[in-house]
Amino acid sequence: MQYFKDEVCGIDNCREKRYYIDNGFTVCKNGHQKEGQVQTQVDEDDFGTQGRTTRQKKEIKGKASRIYRGHKALELYLQSYQLILWNQCYGLIHSKKLPPELENVVKDLWALRLQLLRKKAEKASESEAGFKTYSSQSEADLPSENEHDRTCRKWKDRGEEIPSLIESLGLCYLGAILLRLPLSLGEMHRWAVREEIPFIRAVRLVPRVMKEKLPSHYLGALDTLSPLEPDHLCRTVHQLVFLYNYHFDMVFPALNHPLLLFKHVKNLALPLEIYTAVRQLSSLFACDFAFPTPQLRKTFSSLPEIQLISLLVIATKLYHPFDSLDRYTATPTEPGTLSIDWDTWCQAQQDYDSRLTSDGKLERGKALTLSEEDVFTMTGNQLDHYLDWYQQTWLDSDSQSHHPKRLPPQLLDMFPTGTLPPPQQTSTQESQADQAALAQKLQIVQASLKQRGMISEASAAKATTEPVRRIGSAYKRYRGVGELEGRARTFYEAVAGAVGVSLGVLVRAVGAWERRMVDLGEEGRRRRGGGEMSGRLSGGEDGGLGKEEGVDVEMVGGDVDVEMDTAGLGSGGESS
Repeated sequence: MQYFKDEVCGIDNCREKRYYIDNGFTVCKNGHQKEGQVQTQVDEDDFGTQGRTTRQKKEIKGKASRIYRGHKALELYLQSYQLILWNQCYGLIHSKKLPPELENVVKDLWALRLQLLRKKAEKASESEAGFKTYSSQSEADLPSENEHDRTCRKWKDRGEEIPSLIESLGLCYLGAILLRLPLSLGEMHRWAVREEIPFIRAVRLVPRVMKEKLPSHYLGALDTLSPLEPDHLCRTVHQLVFLYNYHFDMVFPALNHPLLLFKHVKNLALPLEIYTAVRQLSSLFACDFAFPTPQLRKTFSSLPEIQLISLLVIATKLYHPFDSLDRYTATPTEPGTLSIDWDTWCQAQQDYDSRLTSDGKLERGKALTLSEEDVFTMTGNQLDHYLDWYQQTWLDSDSQSHHPKRLPPQLLDMFPTGTLPPPQQTSTQESQADQAALAQKLQIVQASLKQRGMISEASAAKATTEPVRRIGSAYKRYRGVGELEGRARTFYEAVAGAVGVSLGVLVRAVGAWERRMVDLGEEGRRRRGGGEMSGRLSGGEDGGLGKEEGVDVEMVGGDVDVEMDTAGLGSGGESS
């Protein structure tokens, strides 16, 4: 029997250290069995495996991404977009006092827009699943498209594009049009730029848990890093009108031009006779101020409000030209008896525009365009106003309070931010200040109206020295922005700001209507067989502006009768 030595047995005070193996159990020489030690026989196949380490393979788990992709990302983006759209409707209803029905109308328009995105969502799901559709027809075998087919395909593809942030303002505007509200594109543009309704950095309205799961390109689509251009909103509304008309055969109602025209006449401090003149011009051109339908070569200058404001400019230039020439009326009750003092009007308009900076603060909407060089010229009050704007626009208190790597409170306490007033309270105060400034401008301009001289038709017929200038004579046309100067430029800039377009677009739109007046005068001459019209071409001898710029317009029996010189008004401009 073979023994091996080990520790002391210890059973019944046994001091034996020699052991042997009996049926796999360890037993000391005195016969005591040692518990807990069982000897097993080593298999011959396991020879040489002593010291080998074997590790159990664990299941590899993929790291779950916190950012959504494909269909889920698109769905989350649309939910975030819908939240911003609801906040804009809330601001229009509660801050701008629009009717509550606007929310339901915008909701229906948004529901139709979502139907067009269904195919894009299906494509996103297929690409996420790894499917790809192939066509057995090569590009060379595809039938050639004409211009109409390409236009239809363009609007079909645009319906599947994700909506941009500017489209939310367009949906709110079209909702107001469906309710027949006298809402101007210029008002929507001004409210968005001055942050009276949510638009600048609208992504801050999205909850943090939703922003953390949105891809970067979707977050960028909900953010605004540059100011809103004047023509951008008009172009977006123009495209939305075409989009709804093409996909749903939806025709928007005509503009509520009587109320909107009165609002523009009041805001621009023009005499009430301009309202009547614009209505007569619209009847002369058979203009119903309806939204255009999808046709070829249509620009956004065909929007009804741009047409309305173009006729307003023409009527103002007819009754109250910007030159200093004396014009006379034939009767004391003739429209245009009172003329505008344009020097007083320009000064009143300048004071009205500077009301936003009269208290030393920055103008609303200008903070986004500031550069590093502007900081050195800003006053202390302007710096405080800019920092308040930055706190309200860029700082996210909810994100800072929950972020794991947030700055320590000891450092944050060194730069207290303070408490800002509610945006609704600020908007109400500014609206009241705007109304007071507008009333003051109206009072100044109306008090400066001057009485025109009166020369009857009999007295004018006896005049032998020079012909008597009547209202509408020596009509001045501006073919480009470079020709605008002095009073004319100030007036055009005020009108362009009121409707929310650039100065160049307004000049081209007015020129298009003036060219239509030329065509109308030519048609009248042909219809009368070359006979005289009540509107006479004045030329340079009468108007002092040269034959290429002279046009006479008269009011006959309450109607506008026009004849213009085609040499001076037949070129340039944009077709409406």
